[in-house]
Amino acid sequence: MKNKRVFIFLCIILSVFLTGCINARELDQLGISLVMGLDIENGKILLTAEIVDPSYTTESVSAVQGSSVKYVQGTGNTIFEALRDITLKFDRRIYRAHNKVLIFGEEIAKRGLVTHMDELFRNREQRESSYVLIAKGAKAYEVMGVSNSLESIPADYILDMIENVKYNPKAININIIDFLKHYYHAGHHPIAGVIEKIKRNDITEGQESTGTPGYELTIIGSAVFREDKLIGYLDGNETKSLNFIMNNIKGSIITFPIHLPSQGAQSDLHNQNLSSVIVIKSKTKNDVEIKGDRLVLKTKINLKTSLGELGGEIDISKDGNLAKIEEACSATVKENIKAAVKKVQNEYGIDIFGFGLIFHRKYPKQWEEIKDNWDEVFSDADFEIEVETHIIRTGLINKAPTIE
Repeated sequence: MKNKRVFIFLCIILSVFLTGCINARELDQLGISLVMGLDIENGKILLTAEIVDPSYTTESVSAVQGSSVKYVQGTGNTIFEALRDITLKFDRRIYRAHNKVLIFGEEIAKRGLVTHMDELFRNREQRESSYVLIAKGAKAYEVMGVSNSLESIPADYILDMIENVKYNPKAININIIDFLKHYYHAGHHPIAGVIEKIKRNDITEGQESTGTPGYELTIIGSAVFREDKLIGYLDGNETKSLNFIMNNIKGSIITFPIHLPSQGAQSDLHNQNLSSVIVIKSKTKNDVEIKGDRLVLKTKINLKTSLGELGGEIDISKDGNLAKIEEACSATVKENIKAAVKKVQNEYGIDIFGFGLIFHRKYPKQWEEIKDNWDEVFSDADFEIEVETHIIRTGLINKAPTIE
């Protein structure tokens, strides 16, 4: 009898501590956000959220494009205030645990992003792995909702493009953590991805065509920041060079001309023997060195590649010809990277590559003397690059087909 009373007493006590969450929200009470856009309008924050429509089903694919999501907006002096403003216009509170992408309008990016990121980190729902994109030449809400994809949800269209950077590094994928890490690192200014709404060529399609008529999105290029303020952009090839220096190349193609001895240098692109290799593995090692009164930035890149396309009448089975192709590939990579570094040094005058971090580790005493003027030192530094290309696969044929 005594044991039975003890058991009942324990059950009562445990029932108090094992109750469910008092602030739990059911799925039908949530407005699940997949993409959020932030802009400045009339001096206030304008927040646009892409919300999953729970009434959407796969059977409704043939319905109007975009029926899978709804777009809601709120304004306020802060992000938090803008989120709460949405509750007066929308029947559900925004749930951000599934938010995959943050798009900042160009104007708000020029004013500075870090002050607006406090709420994003302070709130437990927002993912720190969400990608950061800058709406190039536009408001964030102007690029949201545009789709040219087989995906029924526009957010998945954007996310898939970002993840395709591993196949084509002319874009860059930076999340909130990466952006803030570069911001707080002395000697490394932040960068971010870009997203742009562009017109697409009209193609006759069936009646059940998908996508936004006349427009598509592109994420080619990258955004350059001085501290947390947007100051400019890099194009696709310059961003590719940036990824090479930062050792971010997971897979890529490199296209380059091969000048045959019989033809000499060709100025006409159509007459050049353009070839391509596929990057299987890329490894970059960066260094800095003080030579007298000059600072030298050094980059060494080792490429393992596969021959993807061969232009010109060159037989790779003959001795020395494969080495010529490797040299031509290396020369093109070197030329493009030098051009990108020179542009950043001369036009922007800031270190977005992270050479300052290397200098800090290698020359800690000298760093204390120049850390406040590192960007000026970086801009005036010499740059040396070494590229080694190794073609380890050549495909099924030894010579490019020719037309008699």
